[in-house]
Amino acid sequence: MELSGVEQRARRRSIPLSVVFFGVEDCLFFPVLAALLCLIPGAAIARFDSVAPLLFLFSPALYAALHLLTAWKDTASGVAEWRRSCKLSACTILALRMLVFGGLAVIVCVPANILLWLTSGRSWSLPWMLGLSFSSLFLYAALTLFCLRFRRGMVLPPALWGVTGLLLLVWERGGELLFRVPVLVLLFLSAAGLAYCALTLERMLRYPNRGGRFYAYS
Repeated sequence: MELSGVEQRARRRSIPLSVVFFGVEDCLFFPVLAALLCLIPGAAIARFDSVAPLLFLFSPALYAALHLLTAWKDTASGVAEWRRSCKLSACTILALRMLVFGGLAVIVCVPANILLWLTSGRSWSLPWMLGLSFSSLFLYAALTLFCLRFRRGMVLPPALWGVTGLLLLVWERGGELLFRVPVLVLLFLSAAGLAYCALTLERMLRYPNRGGRFYAYS
């Protein structure tokens, strides 16, 4: 029997984060710690090299690591089977997790960009750096959700993003190409990626029983 919208929202609010992340708590700690530790060498590199390809490549790194590690831990530990026995929709758990992952990634991106901006001698516009970072993050998240519809969200998004980012790093004019993108275009791409993510996650939460095509923990 389909639940009403009010009942669905009340049920989602009743799910504590301890249940959403049960058994995968360590997969949250280590990626966040690694991201914070990488700020130091990243700031040092920004003093001598172009920061644009690095921002494009590493802005979604925390989001991707959290998603991949928690999905792997669920499968390896058998927690997914426990959730199914408790009648918790995998689609609902995934959507709630991605909301948290996105929030953490944004929280880390802002001070990271400010640190890179300061250590690089304010050589680049801070709004442009934030635009590039957020557009990279939200477009990666949108790509992940799109690929999950066809059960390709585990491998395809990080592979495509990694190859593209490495090509920009290796290519001498990669940074110059990114610098030519206006900040308004970057903000538009960020908004488009965020809008797609918001609509997709809202649909996953509203219709959790239709989430089989989005994700499978087994």
